[in-house]
Amino acid sequence: MVATRGDENKSYMVTTPKTKSSVRNIPIPKVLLNDLKELYKISNNHYGFNNSWYVFGDTEPITNGKIRTRKNKNCKLAGVKQIRIHDFRHSCASLLINSGATINVVAKYLGHTKIDETLNTYSHLFKNQMNEIINIIDNLN
Repeated sequence: MVATRGDENKSYMVTTPKTKSSVRNIPIPKVLLNDLKELYKISNNHYGFNNSWYVFGDTEPITNGKIRTRKNKNCKLAGVKQIRIHDFRHSCASLLINSGATINVVAKYLGHTKIDETLNTYSHLFKNQMNEIINIIDNLN
């Protein structure tokens, strides 16, 4: 699907993801589901609301530039390092791995077709778990 809109001041394009494996259904946490339900309730009160509105936006999606500007402003307010939008994906993967998710599940969650891609990107995180292996062996004896 490609949808375009353009006028004097605005233009955007909505396209399909870059790979087939990017098209997938993944479960979402309850906290996100609750936030989305709350957003729906709020949006439902806006004049002209309908179910074809964008989740983030309304009749038009929020642009990459607006997202980046908001992120930069919030990073500055919080006094944290600026990162790229894509780095949130790496942060999520790192959090999942460090919280005990298996590399197979993380790869599937990220939409990687081959586990090698995930291992090559995040293998350094498993070096921290070497001491855990020793603790497991020690506890078994």
